[in-house]
Order: sequence, then C-alpha cells, then structure tokens
Amino acid sequence: MKNKIFKTDILPFIELRYISKIISCDRKHQHNELTLTVIKKGKLIIEFNHKENNVLRPLEISIINPHEVHAGKLSNIESFGCYVLYLDKEWCRDIQDSLFPSIKGFLPLNISLLEDRKFYNEFMTLCNELLSNTISFLEKEEKLITFFSDLFLEFCSIEKMEYIDIKSAKLVFQIKEYLEDNIERDILLEEIADYMQLSVVHLLRVFKKEFGLPIHAYLLNKRVHLAKKLLLTKMPISEIAQESGFFDQSHLNKSFKRVFQLTPKEYQKSLFLSKC
Repeated sequence: MKNKIFKTDILPFIELRYISKIISCDRKHQHNELTLTVIKKGKLIIEFNHKENNVLRPLEISIINPHEVHAGKLSNIESFGCYVLYLDKEWCRDIQDSLFPSIKGFLPLNISLLEDRKFYNEFMTLCNELLSNTISFLEKEEKLITFFSDLFLEFCSIEKMEYIDIKSAKLVFQIKEYLEDNIERDILLEEIADYMQLSVVHLLRVFKKEFGLPIHAYLLNKRVHLAKKLLLTKMPISEIAQESGFFDQSHLNKSFKRVFQLTPKEYQKSLFLSKC
C-alpha cells in the first residue's frame, strides 16, 4: 500500500496516516493529540523523557498521551508499514466524561506499549476501515467510539492521576498563550520573561517542568503543527513556511519531516479525503 492519509471535516477530531517505509524521527517532540502507532514489519524504538523507552514491534500498539515528549528511532532492521492515528484530546475527554462522570479533564492512559492481540486486531481493522472509501462516516464514527471506549475503560486509572499545581499550571498556560500569539515571529527569551515578569531562569525551569521540552523546541513543534493545518489549504508551501514562522521552505521541510516522517509536499500528495 502507498502512503495514505485519512482526514476529513466530517470527522475533524481524527487523522490517520499510513506510511509504507518508516524513517527515524530523532528529534524530541510532542503532539497535541492522543497518538497510537503500529508497524507491520521491523522495530521502532520510542524514547520518552520521563519514563522507560519502548521497543515497538509488529502485533503491538504504541500509545503516546497528548503533550508527552518522545522521539522515534529505528534499529538496524528495516521497518515497513506504519499506521499512526492522531485523536483530538477534547474528543477523547468527551468520551471519558461519559465513562468517568466524576472526573473532569482528559485522563491519560497508564500504558505506553500495549501487547494485546485482541486490541491489536481491532485497531488494525479500525485503521483499514477508516482508510476505506466504501464505509460510511456513521459506521467509522461508531467503531471509533467503541474501540476507544474499551481502551479508556481498560487503561485509564483514576487512582494514578497526578496532583496539578494550579499556580504553576496557570503560569505555564499564559506562557504558552504568548508563544502561540507570536508563533510567526522570531522572539527571544528576554522578551517572554519581561512579558511574564519572570527571570529567564525561572521561565525556563517552570516551562520545562510542565511540558518536558525547552521553549524553542515547543515553539518549533507548534509551528510544524500549524504548517500541517495550512497544508490543507491551497496556499503555496513557501507562503506556509513564512506564515508558520519558519526561516524558509527548506527549514519547514526539514522540521516537518522530523516530526511527521514526510515532507510537506509528500504530506499533501498522500492526503486521503474520503468521499463516502
């Protein structure tokens, strides 16, 4: 199968990518979405910041919670056939609210490598059905809800929720908001620190503690995701690079490929918008 992408305005909370030949994604990054990955052949090493690394093999599912810092590295074995499913955090939270009515907010999954043949087979069936143009959106949505409801019920542990420092969380949210409001500009740490009325040292420490990424890496990650969104429009890639805060198209290409394993042009070509 060639590279394919399922993404549609009818089900805007999901994106599924199939990549025929897997490449390394060495730079640490994060996604806003819940991310599930499987491979058909080979081995993929998933490196995390604050927990043990995983080795993803066929018949297993990698689960990466939203904003979890990670990188994907290949071993010396050629790897092929990778499905990556991105699921909107807010959609997940809506499902979880109905399953766990006493809990407010997204509840992370407590497993990062799922070695369960039943879930694996169901996930692979789900991926193939999402990529099919003969299955209705209603059926696709029903199967998504069923699969992830089962997954959340099995692997979301209410007892393991971490206490959140409200003051620090509010501060980090303000920093994040400022970065996103200025995503197209080349801003400096002193500017952010002055705006937040913090020292640069405190700024870096509180941000890294919350997100697991330095500010420049977080901002680059946000720019890549903005570029991906703009690639759905008819805007030229050179303009997208400028609009999303990259130096030039070459800088966008390099950064985009590190995160998504495709160049922006390859992403557009393999985009699969289902018509059913």
